[in-house]
Amino acid sequence: MSSRVLIGAQSFMEDFDRRAQQAKKSVYVQAMTFEGDAAGEQLIDIMQRSPAREKKLLVDHYSNAVINDSFIVSPKYLRDGAFRAEVANTKQIIKEAQKSGIEVKFTNPLGFLMHRYPLRNHKKMVVVDSETSYLGGINFSDHNFEWHDMMIALEDVAIGRTISSDFEKTWKGENQSACSQVADSDIYFFNGVKSADLYDKLFRVIKSAKKTVEVISPYVSNPLLNVLKGAANNGVKVSIISPEKNNKGIFKDILLSELHKGYFKMFEYPGMSHLKAILVDDSTFLFGSSNYDIVSYYWEQEIVLVSRDRALVSMFKEKILMPAKNEAVEIHSGKTSWNMSAGILRALEIFCRATSKTVLRPH
Repeated sequence: MSSRVLIGAQSFMEDFDRRAQQAKKSVYVQAMTFEGDAAGEQLIDIMQRSPAREKKLLVDHYSNAVINDSFIVSPKYLRDGAFRAEVANTKQIIKEAQKSGIEVKFTNPLGFLMHRYPLRNHKKMVVVDSETSYLGGINFSDHNFEWHDMMIALEDVAIGRTISSDFEKTWKGENQSACSQVADSDIYFFNGVKSADLYDKLFRVIKSAKKTVEVISPYVSNPLLNVLKGAANNGVKVSIISPEKNNKGIFKDILLSELHKGYFKMFEYPGMSHLKAILVDDSTFLFGSSNYDIVSYYWEQEIVLVSRDRALVSMFKEKILMPAKNEAVEIHSGKTSWNMSAGILRALEIFCRATSKTVLRPH
């Protein structure tokens, strides 16, 4: 397997564009967010120019409710002309894509009065000709494109076919819970609470750590925090790199409320980082769409690849981890008293456990 670590949206889109214009059979694109701005238009342009016979775009219904991190049904829609224009353009370029031969579907309907809003398909993946795969955290919107993030390009037919198969299942409305072993990699397809056993299997990779666990993620919470605490209790050095300007500030407060317990070191990356990766003992690399947070664990569809490929691990350390460490600033003190974010997290966890097994259970 050959691979490339693509840092930032521009690097990813240039690589994808080059590969898409060489495509013969298929271009499959899946993301949670797709918006009618420059990023969305660039994606459609790449797909339109591709000579592939089959071109498909999967977008979560989230983008029919939220644009640029704001709900469409909100006071902002009434007072912000630019926001209304972006909402309208999102619909327009989808129509233009369909007219040009790109098939488009939306995953996970929101339901009556958006009662299924938490049940999102959070995957971000691209497959060209079932040969070249891209996995990571990048969505197709301008604000996502501005964030620190990555996509990993994987040149491997077995991996490409496995991811293409999952894409095709999702296209048919089937959310699978499965793990496939491909060479020295394991590919996990999670389906919220239905994948509890699979998450246990994945977390055993972290629990097997002997020396170090290094996490980069913007939205760290349980169940990952409990797994990291267990590793630390076994003498493993745990570090978490989280963004300084988190677009979901509750997760920053959660880490600060845990920091004083002393089982991990916390570092803040300047600005907003949306990158999701875990390195175990300098030898096992976990990456994909999941943040391993409470919402993902109970409700969302995710893809995670666990790789032991030495070249890929080395590339990740050189291009992502070491530069992030050099730019990040260690935070030495947290919140030692009860805070609202910790209370909200606890309430959310209780709510997730209850509802994910009843009316909101994925199907």
